[in-house]
Amino acid sequence: MKNLIRIVVLFLVFTSCEKTEDDTNNDCTSNCTVLRGRFVTLNNFPVSNIRVSLKYKIGGGELGGGSTRKIVNIESDQYGNFNKDFFIKDRELGNSAGGYFDVEIDDSKIDINKYIRTNNLIGGSSTDIGFAIYSITRRDTIIDETFYIPIKAFIKVNLNNFVSQRAGDLFEVRTLYPFGPKVGLNTFLNSEYSTGFSGYGNWIATNLNNRLNVFVAEGEKNIIRVIRIKNGIGSSQDFEITVPPNNTLELTYNF
Repeated sequence: MKNLIRIVVLFLVFTSCEKTEDDTNNDCTSNCTVLRGRFVTLNNFPVSNIRVSLKYKIGGGELGGGSTRKIVNIESDQYGNFNKDFFIKDRELGNSAGGYFDVEIDDSKIDINKYIRTNNLIGGSSTDIGFAIYSITRRDTIIDETFYIPIKAFIKVNLNNFVSQRAGDLFEVRTLYPFGPKVGLNTFLNSEYSTGFSGYGNWIATNLNNRLNVFVAEGEKNIIRVIRIKNGIGSSQDFEITVPPNNTLELTYNF
C-alpha cells in the first residue's frame, strides 16, 4: 500500500511540473518574427472573428514535465486580416530546439448557417486547418498564410433503393470542396486552396428511399462522392457540380 502511495505521489509530482507561460500580451519591438495572413470566402470577401493562436510546445514524455508558451492570440479583423509581431526565445530558435511552434485556428465564432467551418456539428467536419512549424531558424521570418472559408449552401440528395444484402452494406454521400490553406494549385478542384470534406458516416441511407439535406460550397466546384458497399463489395463514384446562389439542386442516386 505504501509503495502504491509513493507511485501516485511521484506521478502527481512529475505531471504537475508541466509549465504554461502566457506571453500573449507582450509586444515585440525588435528582432521580431511575424505571424500574418487573411481569411477569405467567395469572391475574395473577408471573414472576420476567426481566432489565431501560436504556442511553443515542448513535450514532457509519459511522465509529463513538458511546457507550453502561449505567444500569440488574435482574431481576424473586418478585412479578414490577422497580424502579430512576436519574439522567439533563444531556446526556441534553430533546428536543435527541443520543441515546435503550434498554430491553432478557431472558427467557432463565425456563423455556422453561413459558412462551412472546421466543425459543422451536422454532416461531419472539414479538416483542421491549424498547422505545426517544427523549426524557425531566423527571427526575421514572416509566417504568411491565407485561408479559404466557403459559403455554405444546401442541396437535396436522394439515395434510393437501398436494400442491405449483408451486414456492413452501405449507401453514403460525401462532399468535397475548396477549404483551408492556400496551396497554389489544387488540380482536383481547380482551386488555389486545399480540399475540405464532409459526410463520412453522417449522410447515409437508413431506409429504402432517403432524402438528405447535404451542404456544399456555394459558387465553387464541388465533388459529390457516392459510396456503395453492396453485398460486401465497395465502390465509389465522383460527380462534379457547381452550386449557384439560391440553388434548387436535387440529385438522385440508386443503390
